[in-house]
Amino acid sequence: MTAVRQGEDLTRADLFRAELTGERFVDCRLVEADLSEAVLTGCVFERCDLSGADLASATLTGCALLTCRLERSRLFETALTDCKLTGSSFLRTEARTMRISGGDWSYVTARGEDWHGLGLAGLRLVEADLSGTDLRKADLAGADLSHARLRGVRLAGADLRGARLDGSDVDSVDWRDVRIDLAQAVLLARARGAVLED
Repeated sequence: MTAVRQGEDLTRADLFRAELTGERFVDCRLVEADLSEAVLTGCVFERCDLSGADLASATLTGCALLTCRLERSRLFETALTDCKLTGSSFLRTEARTMRISGGDWSYVTARGEDWHGLGLAGLRLVEADLSGTDLRKADLAGADLSHARLRGVRLAGADLRGARLDGSDVDSVDWRDVRIDLAQAVLLARARGAVLED
């Protein structure tokens, strides 16, 4: 069994093209660490600071980044498959070309991030704070946005068909040019005070 790396200072660590399986990092500093082109499988990062870390073209499969800080992190062409990012925060990241397939990103904070055009279909974003985030042309089909904070989010051209929006502040969103389904149209009409009758 892999030992837990607890409280280590791995600032500027060179993990370029590293292949890590089942590694566990708790309360570690990976500030400006080079994880570009790394292949991480089943790794756990808990309460880690990844500010300025370079994860360009890294592949993360079944990994968990729990309550981690991703400030100014480079996520260019980063592939995340079935990853859990519960409670992690994004701030001024380079993330527009992330490739995401499944996963649980509940309670994520991504205020004002540029996620224009990202594929977020089926992603769990329960209670995520997406205030002011640019999600234009993003694919959010089937995503779970229950109780998500959406104030000021930009959604023009986004696909939200089949997405769950229960408890989200849908009234603060500009819905022009957003693709929705019939159930969502009813939800939005009710949020605006419409009385629906047969």
